[in-house]
This record gives sequence, structure tokens and C-alpha cells, in this order.
Amino acid sequence: MKQIFTLVAYDLRCQLRERGTTALLVVALLLAAFGLFEGARFDRHGRQAVAAAAAQQAQARTDASTLARRYFADPAAAQFAGLQWHRTPVDVRGYAFREHVGFAAKPAVAGAALAIGQADLLPPYVRVRAESMESVRTASEIEHPALLAVGRFDLMFFVVYLWPLILLALTSSVLTQDRESLRLRSLQLQGIRLGRMLVAQVFARALIATALLTTACVGAALLLGAVEFDLAGMAALASWGGVLLLYSMFWAAVAVAIGAVCGNRMTAAFAGFAAWLVLAILLPGALGVAIQLGAPVPQRELYVQAMRDAADQVAANKLDSLARFYDSHPDWKPATALDKVSSSVSRLQRAQELERVMAGVEQRFARAKQERQRRFEAAVVLSPVSLTYQILAGLAGNDGMRHQRFLDEVQQHQRRLRDYFQEAIQRAALGDERAPCPATCLGGYGFRDFDQVPVFAPSPALSTATPWGGQLVSLPLWTGLLLGLAALLLARTRRR
Repeated sequence: MKQIFTLVAYDLRCQLRERGTTALLVVALLLAAFGLFEGARFDRHGRQAVAAAAAQQAQARTDASTLARRYFADPAAAQFAGLQWHRTPVDVRGYAFREHVGFAAKPAVAGAALAIGQADLLPPYVRVRAESMESVRTASEIEHPALLAVGRFDLMFFVVYLWPLILLALTSSVLTQDRESLRLRSLQLQGIRLGRMLVAQVFARALIATALLTTACVGAALLLGAVEFDLAGMAALASWGGVLLLYSMFWAAVAVAIGAVCGNRMTAAFAGFAAWLVLAILLPGALGVAIQLGAPVPQRELYVQAMRDAADQVAANKLDSLARFYDSHPDWKPATALDKVSSSVSRLQRAQELERVMAGVEQRFARAKQERQRRFEAAVVLSPVSLTYQILAGLAGNDGMRHQRFLDEVQQHQRRLRDYFQEAIQRAALGDERAPCPATCLGGYGFRDFDQVPVFAPSPALSTATPWGGQLVSLPLWTGLLLGLAALLLARTRRR
């Protein structure tokens, strides 16, 4: 064992004297720093957009309250002569359907700058309307399509795709250089086992490079303010460093398997690139195709056609559905005939009826998406690259699972918002029926309770990253499997 340590120390000193190694590590650190800078910049812009949305929401509520005080103090003022109910917040119908400004923001987690993930597709905030969730469902692809096609360079992209190439380049000369220089026989005569030497030198190079990258990225993240220097920020950086270490050890095991079978550095270089191509590109692609074929999602055209058919059905049966609605809410039922009820009063009821008719189609699409997600979570352990991508995106809070939790909470908020405006409009209609007003007035459709309108508040669970700890165990298993394969290949090479 002492001989192995001596060889490892000598190998590391030789690598430090190599200009190519130094240049490769410098380039790697520069790329990592640029990726971190891009991730921090994207996260900063996202936080600014969320803050701007919150400010817009607060300002809109303040302006509505100010207008309501002025209007109800003197509704006959000349400045309100041309006031239209559907374009003003002082009328509950106009406020509910047009003037209400409400946003739901997804709280950022401590390590958001470490990976952009799917954040360029899944926005950090959405506008919520009382009538439907359509504004939430269509709030995606916030970037320009040309930029989405190219993709964003961030620290996660560097770690997942470029760092393996750098590790393979750093370790491709282990054992292959000794074979070329015919030094293996002399080493064996000294009692050195080639397998132990191969593993020790490869893992030593990989560990030193990983420690250098981790130190540089953690220092840069704290220096740039990309990650806060607090308990949550340090925990995020520690988790990121642990994932990077396990991922680096996986690719070190790949390098060990290559070194066990390749006779020279040129062959090892080509074999390393081929291994990267298979593991980083082909295997994740094949996994995605298999999941899409095994769990297909219905075509979007079917949903659009079902929506049109449902809208026609709701329009044809509007009186029957309205009768059922007032039967379930008898205290809101007007004295006039149902066919005389204003469309603005029954608008939210029609939206609810449309959701009821579309429930079966929505459930069908939701089940298909859930089945695809379930299969992906079960099969992602078969692709270490895909698994690492998901884990890093999850640590940053920019994964699809957390966004789906966000949308579930938004939907609950939207229902509370709709129920609030539904009751407000129905009671206003009853008041206006008892004492009609020539213009919007209190006791009728007049509205000034802006502070009572529900506001989105995320749950504490939404402020945490998606847990991926259980699936992370598969990375050491992959490493052990590759080391076992390397042992078999090395034994077979000796027998030749």
C-alpha cells in the first residue's frame, strides 16, 4: 500500500508540471465560473420580475382603493360621466373580470443560481384570474424560441456535460502511458498490482480536480452573492458539492474501465469520447424515447376539440345548469326568470360548468402525465447523467416536480378567488335587483373591499427543494458496477 501512495504522489507531482493539465483545469474553472455567473444573473432577473409583479399587484390595489374613495364620495362628478362598469374596479364585475391584478409567485430556494434547469420554460410567477386557470396553463416558454432552441449555459450544464470530458481527458493517460513506455513489467516485478494502481491514480486525479472545482465554485458563489451565506445557502452548497463528488467518482470509474482495456493513450481518448457519447447523449435520449412510447400523452388537438365541444354544450344547456346552480345556492336565487339573468352575473357559473364538463378530459391528460412522470422517476436511475441533471435541478428548485406543486397551490388559490367573486357578484346582483341604481353604487354592484380579496400565499413546503436523496444512491452503485467491470477487463487483458 505504501508503494501505491508513493506512485500516486509522484503521479500528481508530474501532473502539476504538465502545462496541458494546468491549462485544462484553468479552462474548466473559467467555464464553471461563467456558468455560475449566468445562473446567478438568470436567478437575479427572475427575482426582480417577481418583485416587480408584487409591486404591480400592490400598486393596482392601492389605485383601485383610491379611485373607489373618490367615486363613492361623489358618483355624479363630471370625471366619472363616461365610466363603464366593465372597465372600472369600483364595479365588482369589472374588477373581477378585467381590473383585478393578482399574481402567484413561486418562492426561490437557496441554491437557485446553481442550476437554471427548467426555469426558462417554467416561469417563477403567473397571473391568476378568477374566471379560469387558462392564464396559468399558458404561462410557459417565457424565453424567445430562438434562445430556447440554443439553450442556456449554466453551471449545471458544465457539470453534467463538460466536466465528464475534462475528467476523462485528465485520466486517460493512467496505465496507458505505462504500457506505451513498457514500464508495467518493472512495476509488476516490484509487487505492485496494476488494478490497485489504476484505481488509485485515476481516483486521486479525479478527487483533486473535483476538490479544486468545488472550492472554486463555492468561493465564487459566496463572493458573487449567488448563494447567501446562511444555513440554507451553505446546506445547498454542501448538497451540490456532494452530488458533484459522486458524479465525478462515477466518471472516474468509467476512466478506470477504459484504462483497464486500452493499450495506448490514443485509443483511451477515443474510447473516453465514445463512452461520454453513449452515457451523456444516447442513453438519456433512448430513455426519453422509451418513456414517451410507453406512456404517450393524448394529442393537444383532442384537448382543443374537447374544449370547443364542452363550450357548445355549456351554451346549449345554460338555463339548466343555471337552475342547478341556484338550486344549490337558494339564497342567491333572483326573483326574475333565469333567462333574464345578466351574462356578467352568470359568467363565473358558466366557467365552473365548463370545468365540470371538461373534468373527464382533464383527468385523462393528468393521468397520462402522471404515468409518464412515474415511469421517468423509476427509470431515471438507469441513466446516471439524467439522474444527476434531475438532482441538480431539484436542488436549485427549478425542476418540473416542484413547479407542479406550485401549480397545484395556485389552482387552490384560484378556486378561493373565484368563490369570493362569485359570492360578491351574486349578492351584488340581488342588491341591484331590490334597489336598482342608474350607475354603479354601494348596495348594488359597487365594490371597495379590495383588502378582502384573497391573495396567494405559498405553503412552507413550497419553499423547499425537491428531495432526490433516495435515487442518489444509484450513483455509487453505478460506480461499483463499473469498477467490477474494470476488474474483469483487466483480468482478461492479463490472460492474453
